[in-house]
Amino acid sequence: MNDRLTRAAWLASGASALAWTALPSGVRAQSTSPLQVGAGLIEPQAQAYYARANGFFKQRGLDVTVVTSVNGATTTAAVAGGTLQIGVTSVLGLAQAVGRGLPFVTFAPGGIHDSRYPASGLLVLPDSKVATAKDLSGKIVAVSTLKGLDQLVVEALIDKQGGDVNSVKFVELRPTEGLAALQAGRVDAVNLEDPEYTAARSQTRLLGDAEDAVGNVFVETTWFATRDWVTKNTDTARKFRDAIIAGGAWAMANPLPAAAILQQDLKVTTTRATQRFAPRFNLADYQVLLDAAVKFKFITPINAADMVISL
Repeated sequence: MNDRLTRAAWLASGASALAWTALPSGVRAQSTSPLQVGAGLIEPQAQAYYARANGFFKQRGLDVTVVTSVNGATTTAAVAGGTLQIGVTSVLGLAQAVGRGLPFVTFAPGGIHDSRYPASGLLVLPDSKVATAKDLSGKIVAVSTLKGLDQLVVEALIDKQGGDVNSVKFVELRPTEGLAALQAGRVDAVNLEDPEYTAARSQTRLLGDAEDAVGNVFVETTWFATRDWVTKNTDTARKFRDAIIAGGAWAMANPLPAAAILQQDLKVTTTRATQRFAPRFNLADYQVLLDAAVKFKFITPINAADMVISL
C-alpha cells in the first residue's frame, strides 16, 4: 500500500475491525471500564459517536460516556485537568500541548485529509470581491480554533498563492456559527469542515480546499490521553482504539446511517457523512502536518514518533 491510505485499504481494515462484532458473547470482554471521553463538533472527531451508536464500546467491555466539546483545545484542557480520560484533537493541537510540556501521547488515529474526498473548504459569499485566497490579505477569516488546524491550512493556502499571511485577522467561531457570521458580514471568509462545509456549499463560493495546501494526504485528528493513564490502562486503551477504528470504518462504509448519527448527536442537517478515517498509525502522514506547522511557526520542530505510544 506504500504507506498510503487507499479506499481499498480503508474498507479492508474496516472489515477486520468490524469482525469483532461477530464474536460470540462469551468471547468478548466482560469487564467494564468507566471512561469519560471527549469528542468534537466536526466529522474528523466523530468516531466515538459512531462507536457508541453501534455498540462497539460495549462489545469490548467498555463503559464510555461521550462528552461533546466545543473544539480540540477544550478537550485538551479537560484531559489535562482529569475531567476526561481520553479525548480527540487535531494533530497540531496535540503537538502544541506536548510542546508546552503536557504529558500527552496519542494511541489511536482519527480522521485524515485525502484530496480525493473533499470534506472541508475555505468559503466566501457568492458575490464576494475575494476571487482567490491571495485576496484575503488584510481581511478577516473565521476558524474553529485560533492557531489551530483551520488557521494553519488557511495560512498555507494564502501563502501558496502569494498573499500576505501576516495581514490576515483570524477570529475563532464555533463551526455552527461560521456561515451566519459570513452572511452577516462580520467575516470575509470562513474555513469549514463537514458537516457544516457541505451544508454551507449552496450558499457560498469555494476558494479552495485549504488542506490541500499542506498535503494530499495527512492525518488531521488523533485520540490521546496522558502517558501515565495509557501506561496504567494499556488493555483499556487498546480496546478503545479498536472500537474507535471500527467506528470510523463503519462510517466510511455506511455514509447515510453515519449522517443520521451526526444529525442526532450534533444536531446538524447533513445527509451523508464524508470523512475518511485512518485504520492504523502511519507516522509519515502525521509528519506532513507537523512539518507545515513548523514552517508557519505554530510549533517548534517535533517528530511524530515522539507523540505516539504503541499498544
